[in-house]
Amino acid sequence: MGGATASDRRRGERVFCGLPMEFDGCAGNALDVNEIAVFLVMAFPCPVVVGQKGILRFVLDGRLIEERASVARVTKAGISVVSLEEVSIFPKLMDFSRSGLKFVEHGAGRTVAHFRGEFGANFLGDFLGLYGDREPGRRYQFDFRNVTGVSSSGLAMLLQLEAENGGGKDDIQIVNCNRKVLKQLALLDIPEVGISIRVDDSPGDEIRKFGVTIEQGQDGKEIVTIRIARMFDYNCRTEFANIYRGGPRNREYILDFQDTVHVGKAAFGTMLLLNQHNRESQARNVRIINCSPKIREAMDSMKFERFFDIE
Repeated sequence: MGGATASDRRRGERVFCGLPMEFDGCAGNALDVNEIAVFLVMAFPCPVVVGQKGILRFVLDGRLIEERASVARVTKAGISVVSLEEVSIFPKLMDFSRSGLKFVEHGAGRTVAHFRGEFGANFLGDFLGLYGDREPGRRYQFDFRNVTGVSSSGLAMLLQLEAENGGGKDDIQIVNCNRKVLKQLALLDIPEVGISIRVDDSPGDEIRKFGVTIEQGQDGKEIVTIRIARMFDYNCRTEFANIYRGGPRNREYILDFQDTVHVGKAAFGTMLLLNQHNRESQARNVRIINCSPKIREAMDSMKFERFFDIE
């Protein structure tokens, strides 16, 4: 496995991650991961060389992981390490990064939730938490735009919610389903089951909109304030990147989270890309302001104070 070429690694799927890691005492965060390699953005220069072997350490699902790895590439921003294990943990890390409950918002009589990955028993704990202490007859909208499939256990979970909620036909809506998911959900689309299924729901995209203001600083540099979307996840990556790509290299950036209720694991990876872009221009650290306690806690767990000025 250690003999894989760079072209082999590039052909694999890459998943944004953001998880804090350590390689032989050098602390960083995983920008992205594929089945055999991870690219670590380093907070400080790391004294390693290509070919150096060591231990990559990180916590996954509450368990300390120690993976034998070798340095494949060293850049100004960080290092790429390749697993030396016969069976690498990286595929599980990819599943962790791209799957799960991505967003939930409880309003007056209504809950909106977004999922990603294979919808099934691996979602059970989060799914039960959506409605366990909620009143019957509540309205639910589940966004499946990033769901890759629905297992039989996933169907059972939806039927259990429908039975316990006891509402009307449209009280449980599943929206933004692809063809494969629609086919798998077809068993639920019958008059006796109070679940409605829709192909799309365009208004839902409003929660992923960013606001941008640009001011002139006293030193003449542009100060760009990005008002982060209410839901900052994998689907925002292109719009977020377009904000800073192509602009002057010496801009200063402020990320304002006052409207944000959810930050997905992939979004942490896109923020590290902005950090990398910013460091290449030798600008001051990106500032982060107006985080809710929940989002601040998530950033602390990711050790983002290494890379950003969090206020």
